[in-house]
Amino acid sequence: MDLTQPLKLSPNLFTPLSRTPWGGAEIARRYKHAWLNHPETTCIGESWEVSCDPAFPSQVLGTSYNLLDLIRSEPERMLSPAYVKASGANCDILIKLVNAAQPLSVQVHPADDDPNLKPGECGKPESWLILQAEPGAGVYLGFSKALAKEKLSKLLYEGGDLKPFLQFVPVKEGDFFEIEPGVIHAIGSGVTLFEPQRVRTGKAGKTYRFWDWSRRYNADGSLNSKTGTPRELHIEEGLRIIDPSKQVGIPYVASLRRRPIEVSIGPLGKAFSYPANSNYQVHRIKLKAKARIKLSAPSGFLTFVCLAGEALWNATLKVQTGEPGFVPYQAFPLFIEAISEFDLAIVVPQSCALEMSHL
Repeated sequence: MDLTQPLKLSPNLFTPLSRTPWGGAEIARRYKHAWLNHPETTCIGESWEVSCDPAFPSQVLGTSYNLLDLIRSEPERMLSPAYVKASGANCDILIKLVNAAQPLSVQVHPADDDPNLKPGECGKPESWLILQAEPGAGVYLGFSKALAKEKLSKLLYEGGDLKPFLQFVPVKEGDFFEIEPGVIHAIGSGVTLFEPQRVRTGKAGKTYRFWDWSRRYNADGSLNSKTGTPRELHIEEGLRIIDPSKQVGIPYVASLRRRPIEVSIGPLGKAFSYPANSNYQVHRIKLKAKARIKLSAPSGFLTFVCLAGEALWNATLKVQTGEPGFVPYQAFPLFIEAISEFDLAIVVPQSCALEMSHL
């Protein structure tokens, strides 16, 4: 199989609204209109862009493989010999686009060693890159005031209102947050974000849901405040891994926020490189029409989602709005020429020393 070229992945891997009943219409309108019959009326909560989840894997377009199977059949050509030697035949990066018309449940992710995890589950550290936010929209991170864990437990088990205790954070395009295990968080209404996660290959990342705004739902995900059923909560599991007396206020939010380094890639391009965490690094590249750049790396691989525009990759492959993909190690160096204004989000493993230059 030819792995000297970038691989496009399935662009329409959408979770059903029964799983994401809070979903809005922004993903369909802005990114996925080419694959939908009625994008103006289609609600999508999550679009899985790059996934090795065994229950929800990305398909490699033009082949019979899903991404996980192809990696396992060609690990060194896909990931690089150095990466395989250090980390095995694993791609632990999961990427989603997320859009909320209503706030998500208030939740927390466990670490990999959490005793409540079942076989086949793992922790799920993630990051948020804000792509779009309506006026006044924001996210919830930690608590607005210190709480004893006993008081929080009593409030949750008695079905009280958690909102007055949550720290609301207004957001704008380009804001970036690291959501490590143990961070209480929720995406607010009117927010669209790019969400890379570290999920162990072949496993499913776990979320403990604390509180769901006292909502009730029908089986299809529609709201039904009278006879609907609340979503399952995981109060006991979540309380074990948080500290509501310390995860408080703007100083706590500041500890989660990351600022990018902006780098010029010639006269027609720029990159925003966010600090790497222990698993991966996020870059956002913006090119004007006719910009030509080169991406190279001594090891590793690259995953991407095109956020806007179109470009020609390696002189033969056209990549356009809403398309995700995987660049195998064997496909480096990668040459990109923008046809129109081009906006690209990239995630590489932490060990991948990605180099960007203009041509």
